[in-house]
This record gives sequence, structure tokens and C-alpha cells, in this order.
Amino acid sequence: MLSRLAYPVFLLAAANAAPPTLLEEGQQITLFAESPDIVTPIGMAIGSNDRVFVIESHTHSPPSNYAGPESDLIKVFIDEDNDGRADSFTVFADGLDEAMNLAFSPDGTLYALCANALVALPDRDQDGVCDGLETILTLETESSNPHGNWLGFDFDAQGKVYLGRGNVGSYYHKVEGKDGSVVEGYGDGGNIVRANADGTEVEEWATGFWNPMDLKFDRKGRLMLVDNDPDARGPNRLLEVVEGGDYGYKSVFGGSGRHPFQGWDGSLPGTLPFLSGTGEAPSGLIDASHSNKDSYLVTIWNENTIERHTVLDDGVQKTLFAKGGKNFRPVALAFDSRDNLFITDWMLVDYPNHGEGSIWRVSPLKKPAPRTIGKSPPQPNARSIRKILTSDDPFERHAGELWLSRTPQASLAARLSSDNDPLVRLGAALAMRRSNRPDQTERIQSLLADSDLSVRRIALMWAGETLNLELRPQLDKALAAGEVNRTLFEAYLAAVEMLEPDFAETFGSRLSPRANRIPRSLDPSLLAQLARDTSLPATARALAIARLSPEDCLDLLDHADPEIRLAALKNAARTSGNTVRDRIRRIAFDTRERVEIRAEALFGLGRQSLENPQFLVPLMDDPNTTIAIEAARTLRLHSGNEAVRTAFGQRYPDWSSVTGNPALGELAEAALYGFDPRKSFAQNRPQDVDTWKERLARGGDPDRGSRVFRSPRMLCASCHSSDGSGNEFGPDLSGIAQSIDRGGIIHAILRPSDSFSPDFQAWTIKTKDGQSHQGVQIDHKSKGDILLYTTDARENELFKAEDILDYGASPYSLMPPGLENTMTVSEFRDLIAYLASLN
Repeated sequence: MLSRLAYPVFLLAAANAAPPTLLEEGQQITLFAESPDIVTPIGMAIGSNDRVFVIESHTHSPPSNYAGPESDLIKVFIDEDNDGRADSFTVFADGLDEAMNLAFSPDGTLYALCANALVALPDRDQDGVCDGLETILTLETESSNPHGNWLGFDFDAQGKVYLGRGNVGSYYHKVEGKDGSVVEGYGDGGNIVRANADGTEVEEWATGFWNPMDLKFDRKGRLMLVDNDPDARGPNRLLEVVEGGDYGYKSVFGGSGRHPFQGWDGSLPGTLPFLSGTGEAPSGLIDASHSNKDSYLVTIWNENTIERHTVLDDGVQKTLFAKGGKNFRPVALAFDSRDNLFITDWMLVDYPNHGEGSIWRVSPLKKPAPRTIGKSPPQPNARSIRKILTSDDPFERHAGELWLSRTPQASLAARLSSDNDPLVRLGAALAMRRSNRPDQTERIQSLLADSDLSVRRIALMWAGETLNLELRPQLDKALAAGEVNRTLFEAYLAAVEMLEPDFAETFGSRLSPRANRIPRSLDPSLLAQLARDTSLPATARALAIARLSPEDCLDLLDHADPEIRLAALKNAARTSGNTVRDRIRRIAFDTRERVEIRAEALFGLGRQSLENPQFLVPLMDDPNTTIAIEAARTLRLHSGNEAVRTAFGQRYPDWSSVTGNPALGELAEAALYGFDPRKSFAQNRPQDVDTWKERLARGGDPDRGSRVFRSPRMLCASCHSSDGSGNEFGPDLSGIAQSIDRGGIIHAILRPSDSFSPDFQAWTIKTKDGQSHQGVQIDHKSKGDILLYTTDARENELFKAEDILDYGASPYSLMPPGLENTMTVSEFRDLIAYLASLN
């Protein structure tokens, strides 16, 4: 430890730290302190007399030749004359390892949260030097990643401490209180642990995080948190955290965040939504509310910015509060009593300790009123619980589920699980799952056969979590009990994987150091069995068929059930060869077949190599409009074929029937190369958004639109997925009509950059060889390497720091403008009809 003498160190003259630009009027920013007086600063807290306590990190992956101290320091900076520049500092404490954050308890004691320890730093004699390090709690885990262990913490008004833990790389973890209370886990997500300040009464407060970098109580006593996102699912999140909340992420299912039993946005039953999406690598958080609006500042390390998130009546408005250059790396935020906001700045992109750093002061910035304890919402009871479980507010439903899981009236949840309202049954199922009461096997079996999709989905998750192999045969009830959709089918397969003996034994006994490294697999014959199981609904069988290899479903092209035939046809058309092509061609010309199947066959022929595509020309006169139009759209894909042009010219020498033939009209509008140079038949296409909206306001065929969506010529499915088909580069559109109306869908296609989710913001990297690359930023690694999912290669590409000239976030969406120019008006209308049906 330090000497008991605390002495001032007078600061050196200002160096070359470049201030960030403030983007709100009425404030000024000054350089409060800089290297060498403060280097690699992280956490910060403001003490009495506005003394600024800052962690100076020296143990955050220091390089082998690092000349700094062997432990982290806590420095105290003092600005005697309030001119925005610290006059002196003292060293308050040393001996800390991987210190992350600082906070004062209500009694004025300073605490430091390290990656694996909560440490009290009392100064009982008030001499300005810590009396000694007192370890309050320890995080036991094999994880050595400081960004995945303990990260942020805060105290509530009663003196309870709340500790935010990352996902520890899916290792086992344990926190044992001084009174023997324990919180432990394996394969779960990051969590919030609550305890007394003396390390007793340890309990889990909330779970489901990736890496909760910072958490703070706001002026109303709500616990707010910023969370980094998984590898392939965003955005980073600003969250309100409530007792018992599950925010969706579980590490056992991998880092992508897209497993059927992982949630991120509150859409998975039993999980809670985020308040707002943030930029990449949120690191610090503070309540900066003004007037009557709740508002929060968030430091965005990777984007060199500080965001403001303001809660409005109709959502959250995100604006930039400050933006700096590439050497502005904001971390922590804290207010003093004089309305000054302080910002710690890591400065360099390098993760290892590097000897640079600064602290900025913004003034004046009106800080929130002192923390108040609002009135607690009314507690649920047996009479109000049904109403609460059917509320539109997910937090209110959660409160009901939490109460129901804890009520001594054990039979109440069981009774409600048989209620006529599926929302009540779902809430009861979630409450019983949460309660962990022994031997609920019979209840799970009953829920697996529920008529409601969401109830069966939760029953599948619950069954998988039990690792009870006796439940494996019961899982099939979930597919046979009624309607089946893709989400339920994927949940079924995930539950089957969890109840495979090898996985259940390895996970249940913690035989692997890391839960996410345990293999999960299906019996290779399972999908084929489901595809041919006549006791299952056709929809379930069709979903199984979609996952077979194309060769394994050829025998189902002649199945009696049209839904089975259609699923087999979609799958078989993914491959090529004479046998498949001839089968598809026969289906397309079979006038006894259903129209949607014939149309799908024509669409499939568009994906085949056709030596003599002119055989499709007569179908343009088919009496069914859908067949005629689909034939025309397929012919467009083969318009360069000389035989097609000849056959077309012989059949339609003067285009005389174009006005009465929708297929001809479509070809005329497309002005097909070589078909006919006379473009006067093309319709007068709209030239602005309002005219497009008027033209596309109604009409269109959703089935035809689904094929437009999947067409390689339109590019929709090259980025987006819908109902299990397509790609996950962009948002899944399976439920788009739940949140946006027809006009909004049209606008989003025509003007994609007017509004888009932050997790699909474009990032641009310029390399020293003069190339420019655009895509979704997946990870910003140590030493400045960037992993980008590029729009060109459609795969992850790693760009080394030494090859990068410049990089940054773009204000534009990754979705390119001008997609309407790849479609006829008819195609566009059909596409809109399809997307508007996805509710």
C-alpha cells in the first residue's frame, strides 16, 4: 500500500489532446487533466468537495514491455478555482487488479469493482488515503476476459449494491456472500447480482445480458444499464432493469445471439425489451434528464461519440451529444455538485495499456434532481392477476409472472395454466417455470399439448432446460397439438438437441469447462421421419422438408397433400440436373395441378439452366393470370436467348394484344432486350415517393410477391429473411406488418436511409491500398483490428489495424436506394402485398 502521507502532485502544462465537438448549445468543454498525470482512465466517481476519483488502469492487458506500475491506481483530482482545469492530484489507492468502475455507497465509502472482486476503500480518518483494500465479494470463474466478468455497479438509496457481470465466456461462475448465500451459474447470460454493502444476502437480481458495461440508478430510482451486443445480433442496448428480469441472452447457445432460445429485443416470451439501441461499444451511462423528459447520456467507445437518448411519448429519440476524432475514446461519466459533467477518455484504440489518456469537463450541464424513491406500483393479487397477465405492457406482465412464481398459493398458477385466455396460460407457464418447484413434469407435458403457439414454445424451452430425458418423447406433442409455425418448429428442434443424452450429461454435470463448447446435434434421420410422419400437420412436415437435402425430397413431389408437394418443390428447385428440371417442367405445364404449385414450378425453372427456354412462351397466354405473369417473369431471366426472341416474335409480331394481356404488359414495361425495341408500351413509372405510394396503395398478389422477394434478380432475399427463407444480413421481415403499414413499407424500400435500425448501420473502412469496404461491424478487436461483414463478399472479413487508413459509421442504411428500378410496377405491387401480409 501507499504511504500514509497523501501529497499533492502539481500538474504539467496542457499537451495535445484534441477536444471533442459538443453538439448541443450552451456548453463548453475543457481539458481537465491529461497524460502523464492520468493515463488509460476507466471508472470515475465524484466525492465530497467535488473531488474527482478516477481509476488509472495499468493491468488491462499490459504489453510485455509496459513500464507502468504493476497495479491499478485510484487518483483524486482537485480543481480549487473551478476553472475547468485540475490544479493537483493525489494517489488515493493502489494494489488493485483489473479495476473497472468506482461508486460511493450512501454512507460515503468508496468502492471499486474489479473484474473478479468488489473492494471497499475506506478512508476513516479522512486523510485522503485509503486505509486498505477490503475485499467484500469475489467472482469465482476461469474466465480471464475483463470485459466478460464484473463490469459496472451502483448503490441504491438503501445501500444495496448491484453488480453487473458479463457472460464469462460461458464458464462456470460463483459468488458466495459472507453469510453463505450463493449465486452461481453455467451457460447463462450476464447478470446483475444484488447484495448488502458488507457482502451478505447475495441474490440474482436480473439476467440475460451479454456484457453490461455500466449501470446507474436514475433520478427516479430506476436501474438503467448499457449492454454490448452478441456477435451477430444487435443493437447494443440501453435497458431498464427490473427485479427478476430476463433480457434474453444465454451463453450456452453460442455467441451469435440467434438461437431459438436466445432473446434480445423482448420478442421471446418471458424476456423484456430494451429501451433504445445504442452505437457500437457503449461503455458509460448517466442520467442527464432535463425538464420533464427522461434522458440518458451514453459513451460510445468505438464511434468516438457520446449519445443522448431522450424518452418521448412515442419512443426514444437518439441524438449526438458529443463527437470526437479517432483518439476520443470516452468511457465513464460523472456529475459534480456544480453541474459539471466529467468524461474519462482512453484516447487510443489500443485495448492494452498504452500510457495516454485524458479527462474532459463539460459545463454547465444541468444534472438531474437528487434521487427520489417513487411510489411502488400496486402489488398483484389473486383477484388482479388475470388482468395483469394480459396487459399490453411487458413490464407489467413480468411483475405479474414474478408475483405468481412466488405466491404461496401454489395451486393458483396451475389453475391459471388451464385458463381460456392464452395470455393467462402463457403467464402461468412462465411463472411455474420460474418457480423451480420440484417435479413439474406433468405440468410441462400438459403445456406441450396446449393449443397456443407461444405456450407450447415456452413448454419446449422449459422441457429442454430440465435436461430430463424422459420428456424427449413428449416433445412431439408440441408439433401435433395444432398450428405450427417456423418459430415453434425451431424451438422443437432446439429442445430435442438439449435432450440428446450426450448434451444433457455434459451440460448437466459441467463436464466441459465452457458450456458453449458442448456440441449439440440432431439424429440425422429425424427430419426425414418428421417429413413423412402422417400424424403431424402438413405445415410441420413442410418445415421439416425445407431442411432436407434437395435429393431427399424428390419422392414427395407427387405427394397427395399440396402443402407437402409445394414444400418439396421449393426445396428440389435449389438443385439442378436433367431429372429435377424435367420434373419441375412437367409440374409447370400440368393444368390439373394447383395454380400456386404451377407458379412455384415456373419460378423454379428461372433458377435452372435451360437450353431451350422458348417452350415457356405459350404459357404467357394461359387463362390464369398468375401463370401467365410467372411465365413472363421467368422468360425475363432468359431474355438473352436467341430462340426465345424468335419464338416471342413469331407469337406476338405486332404486340397488338399487349393491353389485354398482363404478361405481355409486364414484358413491355420491362423493355426486354431483344424482345422488341418499341418501349412505348412501357407504363409511365412514378418518379417520386408520393406517386409510388398512390400507385401501390392497394392490390397485388401476396403469393406472387413472395416469389418476387425470393427472386435472385430483386436481391431482397440476398439480405433479408422471411418465413425461414433468405439470409440474415439484414432484418428478418417475417413480422414486418406488425410494426409498419403498407405506406411505411413502400417508403422504407424507396428511401431506406430515412429510418433504419442502428444494428444495420453501415460502416465504411478505407484501407491504405485505396480500397473502400462497407458492411456491418461485427467486432472491434484489440489493437484496432476490425471484423466487418461486408456487402460485397457477404462474409466476415478481418481488417488489420496496420492496413486501415480510416473507418467510421455511415449515416446511411446498408440497404441501397433504387431497388424499385429492378422491378416492374406489377412486381413492386405484388412485393408490397406480400410484405404487408407478414403480420
